[in-house]
Amino acid sequence: MTSKDTAPNAQAPKKARCPMKRGKKFGICAAIVIVMGGAGIGFWHWHETPGFCAAICHNMDPYLDTYLQDQNAPGIDKYGNAVSDTSAMLSTRHRLTHTTAKPEIRCMDCHHPVIAQQMQELTEQISGNYQLPQTEPNAHQLVEWEKAEPTQFCSNENCHSYLMGADGLVNRANLEKVTVNRKFNPHSQHHPGLEIQCTDCHKGHRASVLVCTGCHEHENVELPKGWVTKAEGDKILANAKANPYVQLSNR
Repeated sequence: MTSKDTAPNAQAPKKARCPMKRGKKFGICAAIVIVMGGAGIGFWHWHETPGFCAAICHNMDPYLDTYLQDQNAPGIDKYGNAVSDTSAMLSTRHRLTHTTAKPEIRCMDCHHPVIAQQMQELTEQISGNYQLPQTEPNAHQLVEWEKAEPTQFCSNENCHSYLMGADGLVNRANLEKVTVNRKFNPHSQHHPGLEIQCTDCHKGHRASVLVCTGCHEHENVELPKGWVTKAEGDKILANAKANPYVQLSNR
């Protein structure tokens, strides 16, 4: 039979697939998956370190600086102001601590990495639409993405659990006991209807403020080491808002 006699629709016999090629493709795919998986794990570990935020966002540099300072020593706050004792800043005081379930408190332990919030912050950074100085969130704002109660930010199974009551929230009696030996016990001076959150006094990246001195200013109230009065705290914030770029000017 000649080639002319071959049926027009006849197909050439299929070539057998080479098992070597299939194995090569599988190896390449497996390598890509391993590399991408390793990169993802590496990024996540980096994401959990204190240096991550400052590496991505330049305006986070002052916050990392306050966090890394030596404890119980003179230092500076996030605005560049002198602080007589860094233990007055919770970011420094809590970095290495024996009062919590963790020996080291990292940024993400307080600033929980909620995806929706981080996407919003990333958008602000890319667009340049972020505030200077950075807003100072209170306890309610720090937990609003997680729908938790404000006191649960400071007192939970990992932090200051000795303050918790049966309902999982801060128990006022337990709180008063912490400072019962002070001449002026700030935790027992709450007036009916006056709601003060933990973060009104306890500041993360600047000297903590004894808010009580806003009213009890003439009672010679003793300040904890490094703390400032309400009037001094208000002045610090006012200066920061008037000079928003000072904290980044030397970087």
